[in-house]
Amino acid sequence: MGHSYNTSFPLDGETLPGIDDFQALVILDGPQPLSGAESTQSQPLRLQRKLIRRALNSNRPVLGIGLGARLIAEQLGAIVSPAVVPQRRWATLTRSDECPVGLPAEFETLLWHEEICGLPEDCELLASGEHTPIAGFSWDAGRVLALNFHPHLDAAATRDRLRHHPAPNEGRGVQSEDALLEDPKRFDRQAALLDRLLVDWLDA
Repeated sequence: MGHSYNTSFPLDGETLPGIDDFQALVILDGPQPLSGAESTQSQPLRLQRKLIRRALNSNRPVLGIGLGARLIAEQLGAIVSPAVVPQRRWATLTRSDECPVGLPAEFETLLWHEEICGLPEDCELLASGEHTPIAGFSWDAGRVLALNFHPHLDAAATRDRLRHHPAPNEGRGVQSEDALLEDPKRFDRQAALLDRLLVDWLDA
């Protein structure tokens, strides 16, 4: 979209940026659970929590996806807990009446999580779905977006995730690799969805 960006990988020991080093912050997914006691001992998570707190207290746009969304929820006072039905599948989500960004009334997207979060106080629900009551929320008039779904994943990124995290046995919330990848148009549709979300987020 014409913006320059830098990346940092705290799990690999890379240093996170300082609050004055960026104008907007995106926190993507990761394999670390937040609902276990060990998360409080994780140095990468401690550093991410500190940076997110500082960004939330600034006037910078903040976007979290997957783990990033749950870290934002946690910093805004919500509880993160294990999902009753872990999700790794294409699913249809329904936009909430209070959603402040340009989501369709219903849309298909890729879910990939083993944890869910509550809706923090003073936040607006974006969308929900079966077994995922809080699929996303916004805070501070749309300056902060948290998505517990994955519109940023394309087919190549999904294959890469499956190589590193093979799908467990199929079940209520888990689709096979073939089912996840069988229709490339699904990735095209959610890429267009991500574009709409990014425009609204940065405009806010």
